Amino acid sequence: MQAIFDEAKAMGCYNVTLNVWEFPGSAMKFYEALGMKPMAHTMELILDKKEKTQMTIGEFLINTKGEFESDLAELVAIDSVAGEPDGVYPYGKGSAAALDAMLSIAEKHGFRTENHDYHCGSVLYGDSEKEVGIIAHLDVVPASADGWSTESPFVLTKRGECIIGRGTRDDKGPALMGLYTMRYFKENGIRLPFTIRLVLGCDEEVGSTDLEYFKKVRSAPWFSFTPDSDFPVCIGEKGIMSFTLCLGDADKSIVALHGGSVSNAVPGDAFIELTTDADVPATEHITAVRNGGTVRITAKGVTAHASAPEHGLNAVWLLADYLIKNGLVPASDADAFDFLREAEGEYLGKTFGIDFSDEYFGYLTCIGGVLSLKDGKIYINFNVRFPMSRSFEQVFAGVIETAGRRGYEITDSNRGSSHAEGYFKQPDSPEIKALQTAFEAVTKTHEKPYTMGGGTYARGLANTVAFGASQSRYAGLLGEGKGNCHDVDEYISEKEVSEGIEIYIRALQGLAEI
Repeated sequence: MQAIFDEAKAMGCYNVTLNVWEFPGSAMKFYEALGMKPMAHTMELILDKKEKTQMTIGEFLINTKGEFESDLAELVAIDSVAGEPDGVYPYGKGSAAALDAMLSIAEKHGFRTENHDYHCGSVLYGDSEKEVGIIAHLDVVPASADGWSTESPFVLTKRGECIIGRGTRDDKGPALMGLYTMRYFKENGIRLPFTIRLVLGCDEEVGSTDLEYFKKVRSAPWFSFTPDSDFPVCIGEKGIMSFTLCLGDADKSIVALHGGSVSNAVPGDAFIELTTDADVPATEHITAVRNGGTVRITAKGVTAHASAPEHGLNAVWLLADYLIKNGLVPASDADAFDFLREAEGEYLGKTFGIDFSDEYFGYLTCIGGVLSLKDGKIYINFNVRFPMSRSFEQVFAGVIETAGRRGYEITDSNRGSSHAEGYFKQPDSPEIKALQTAFEAVTKTHEKPYTMGGGTYARGLANTVAFGASQSRYAGLLGEGKGNCHDVDEYISEKEVSEGIEIYIRALQGLAEI
């Protein structure tokens, strides 16, 4: 046996598998003689050679860098915004095409895959009933070429350290990082004491009904993390509330009215088309174009995620404020536009009397993400992120009171949804410590676990936390208001990719020792 292991080490094989049933009695003594440590409930043994493991990971990252970028370019090229059902595709053809592409990439690299009826898919490595999940998603938020400095949001573009394109950060890039983490173990012949299941969702940005479907057809893994946030470990997420208010009938002079594109983002643009011959002056954020007897007034703001509205400039507020100041609001709609200016002019929920905060999660946020005109009525959809010191019902009570007092109708909400409530995990649990240790070992930093207002799959799946793949030290490389999730010029840096994959490799190794 010694000769076999000496030959393996000479060939650079530092991950050694030994079937203990073939060497009864002598196995443990042999491990100890070689300085090896058996991992719980597994035949896989890893030599305690940190330097060699580090080099092996480094070599893997160098050797696969080009393949990673090529695979990511294939995924970014697909406009995978989740939409309406289309035949066998519950979220439309776009997200289905992204899932097909990702499963094909995984199969190309030799992995088993599962398609869960296009709600989501899985990539698997290992054959243990015990599983660790990497829960990612392939759907993206809408993106138009307006504001992007690249040829198209759906053409992967390299600029210095930045890999630019819709979904590179949220969440196609991190999903692919999960796959390449699995590649490291597979291509080194390393078997962990659990199966790694990479789950690929298709509806995270809209409602996470994909995760609900997954839970119907598969059991939740023993432990999971979702690479859909920032490093280090997110141990808690605020609750998420969404609801739509009908503000009443629109005056007949309003031909069209729209703002924003998704509920969970500060609207970066808004417009109204009015029948009027009044003077409509342009301003810093407002443009006006006449077409016969009507004028189209457009407000340009800055979009931002609903969990961090302080980084945005609300275009619906800009539009409402402009219309009121210039006397362009029809008299019958004065109350509706006063409300829009008040509610969209702040993001702490003061308009609804729900401006709560606590020491662990900070302050509540509230933004109106989508303004619309349907069947002659004005609608505004709101997204609220509330601290865990308050329940959904406590927060919703303020919404109900405000709507009733102003005569508005609540037409829909996510009341009762399992995705509405947040979560909080103890930072000293073995799983959290394993993830945190991996992060610190790779980055040589000591950031503490954190809570956030963002919503990920972690809130909807048992024993799951958000963990990467973004790092704050690599933010802002393209300038303010660019590059983040849902922003124009969304990017992930090359270092975030390489460091993130290494963190995930080491995290899985740490989980294997629990």
